[in-house]
Amino acid sequence: MSLLTRYLVREFLRLFLLCLGGGVAVYLVIDLFDRLNFLLRYNPAIKWVVLFLLYKIPLIVYQIVPATMMLAVLLTLGLMTRHNEILALRTSGIPVSRIAAPFLGMSLLVSLGAFLLNEFVVSPAFQQAEYIRRVLIEGHVPFSMMVRDRIWFKGEEGFYRIASFLPAKKEMQGVTWFTVVRPFHLSKRIDAARATWEEGRWVFYDVVERTFRSGELIEITRADQKSIDLAETPEDFEVLRTETDEMPLRTLRRYIRKIESEGYDSTPYRVDLQVKVSFPVSNVITAFLGIPFALRLPRIGGLAAAVGMSLILGFTFWVLFAVTVSIGQTGLLHPLVAAWAANILFAALGIYLLLRVESQAIS
Repeated sequence: MSLLTRYLVREFLRLFLLCLGGGVAVYLVIDLFDRLNFLLRYNPAIKWVVLFLLYKIPLIVYQIVPATMMLAVLLTLGLMTRHNEILALRTSGIPVSRIAAPFLGMSLLVSLGAFLLNEFVVSPAFQQAEYIRRVLIEGHVPFSMMVRDRIWFKGEEGFYRIASFLPAKKEMQGVTWFTVVRPFHLSKRIDAARATWEEGRWVFYDVVERTFRSGELIEITRADQKSIDLAETPEDFEVLRTETDEMPLRTLRRYIRKIESEGYDSTPYRVDLQVKVSFPVSNVITAFLGIPFALRLPRIGGLAAAVGMSLILGFTFWVLFAVTVSIGQTGLLHPLVAAWAANILFAALGIYLLLRVESQAIS
């Protein structure tokens, strides 16, 4: 590693860690103030609030790393430009690509780190945070577990066995609802291809209803659809998101194959599968976007103007990313297109701007 590369990496890491720590702190403060009514309502012990916030830090880091990457690149190169260090490097014949290379290399390492963080840390930490919120603070006692790729959930009036839960659609797929009476005798079993939340109640479709008495089957009825007033709402099933959307990559692939083999819609999960890779890669994209703006400070009005323009561009990137992912989860875009469209478009823009800066430096 050359002296220049070591210097650029050291300066970048210093500002990257500073920006990351500041971003996490600001996020936690905003989140805490946003939950003031919640905290006043339940009046939890301080230790549960502190633990809840600490367990959210891995998710916060994962979410803000791309923006932190762009800001750190901008500040590192922007300060060097302001102090005429970039001018000195160009005058000595060092090309823009040589200056940009350490930042792109670091962005690749950060992308790998973000992927591993999401795979092995974010999910268990988030589940623990949700347990603290729902059980230790709110006092709920939900019960859910995954058995052979099926989700079991304990409700107020019985048990649910669910193939998949789609929060965006407020829909359960491959659902079986068991009601029991004391002393734990099965009273009714309802099997349905899906159940959707419509006008404040659950509507089951392709229904087979079995009625039991003293453990013996006494009646079977079938219906195209059946409205049932259940105590649980879609919000009660939000806890199941951590059993599906927050799965590690390998587990999610196996889960997708399972629900597809049973004939259920896997589109939202296929989009999630692609996002697990495309979102960490966005760290490289934000570096591509930040480098050209930092190197063109004299032309665009200084460091503040460069930061402002890049943040606007970065915000546009996140909006496009979120929109395409949301559209993909509805099935209107192919999962690959939904998850990668923003990355590809802005990578092309970043490369174009970087090449333009290089050509201007040569001329």
